[in-house]
Amino acid sequence: MRKIRDLAKAFRAQSVSPVAIAEETLRRIERLNPRINCYITVLRDSALSEAERSEKRFKEGASLGPLDGVSIAVKDLFYIQGVKCTAGSKILADNIAPYDSSAVRRLKAAGAVLVGTTNLHEFAAGITNVNPHYGPVRNPWDETRISGGSSGGSAAAVASGMAVGAIGTDTAGSVRIPAALCGVLGLKPTYGRISRLGVVPLASSFDTVGTLTSCAWDSAALLQVLAGHSEEDLTTSATEVPDYTSGMGTPFEGARIGIPKLYFHGSNDSSVEEVFERFVGKAESLGCTVKEADLDGVQEAYDLWFSIKRAEATAFHLKWLENSPGLYGDDVREGLELGRRITAVEYVNAQNSRPLLMERFASSMKDHDVMATPTTTISAPTIGQISAEIDGKQVDVYTALNRLTLPFSFVGFPAISIPAGLAAGLPVGVQLVAKPFEEARLLRLADAFEGKYGPYPEPPFAA
Repeated sequence: MRKIRDLAKAFRAQSVSPVAIAEETLRRIERLNPRINCYITVLRDSALSEAERSEKRFKEGASLGPLDGVSIAVKDLFYIQGVKCTAGSKILADNIAPYDSSAVRRLKAAGAVLVGTTNLHEFAAGITNVNPHYGPVRNPWDETRISGGSSGGSAAAVASGMAVGAIGTDTAGSVRIPAALCGVLGLKPTYGRISRLGVVPLASSFDTVGTLTSCAWDSAALLQVLAGHSEEDLTTSATEVPDYTSGMGTPFEGARIGIPKLYFHGSNDSSVEEVFERFVGKAESLGCTVKEADLDGVQEAYDLWFSIKRAEATAFHLKWLENSPGLYGDDVREGLELGRRITAVEYVNAQNSRPLLMERFASSMKDHDVMATPTTTISAPTIGQISAEIDGKQVDVYTALNRLTLPFSFVGFPAISIPAGLAAGLPVGVQLVAKPFEEARLLRLADAFEGKYGPYPEPPFAA
């Protein structure tokens, strides 16, 4: 897999050109996308034009930074002016974006080459990325298996080399889950760290723009461009944006890692548990202190999340749901119908419970720099699979995939999924969680892990 870090150096040295990389990426898309199905729209002509402009800047010594000339994929929820934005739906099949989303505007200003918009679970309202309108995104490690969702197209594009980096959204794990299943890094920053302006919403209280990359430095470089307050988006935070890339590659002094075993013990497939235990040993060899931790309020977070998410999603979709219910896939329509049952009292009470639960999670982390869990309790299920056996019990796939990610979306804490190893030839991710706006801590730990145990494995055909 190509890396932003390496291309930034090569472009500056003019040992390779942005046009050559764009052409290489587009050839891979032409060859592999019919198999993996990670793109809805390929922006061939505009990508080559952007690459030509980037190449001219490098020749003139006027680079815009590390993303200049880099091929980036964008989840088909983000508005790109003049480009179709379907949200993976039949309802918005002919929707042309009238303006650039805030994230896309920042990517363009940094010189990124946008190669296409990626497939997703319809309206981001699911985690399998089995889309009834555009087809399932297939896992590059095993094409009979799901990529995970809802940002599965973005994760699969990076894993298969059909993009150098990508952006997605995460409401309950929709960046971290596909990252884990496809063997790449998926960063969900603190809620409000990146503007969501111009992104089709699922549940605005939780929706967070995130990144998918093949190494920690690349995650830091993308976050550096995307993070920051926007006057146009009141949900963005004015918290100062640090220099995320400056800490990459510097000596690592360890971290206090908390393992909330009571939270996930016994809920993981044994192969996932084995990979996670190996990760713990590797973390200790990096100089990290690993201790068990209490995590207070997990089940409450799970229950309250559903009340808020269902109400907000149904409110956004209500007109379409009433006028064109047959245009939705069955799973999405059924989920939206559940939102009609949430009363105003339930919604307000759930929202009012969030600050206290955030305090309880923060208190659980007071003696730890980072918490670590597996990202998902199972590796990638097969397409169409509805349940998995864990410790002799049948668990529905939805719960198996988002049980460990959802609570941290509820409280808005930053979290990253990093590849931790393979189980029966399939990637397994470890989720690292930090306190609000401590993304730099997560990135440094991920970078140190890579430095000693990387590079991460790639799908057999990705080289």
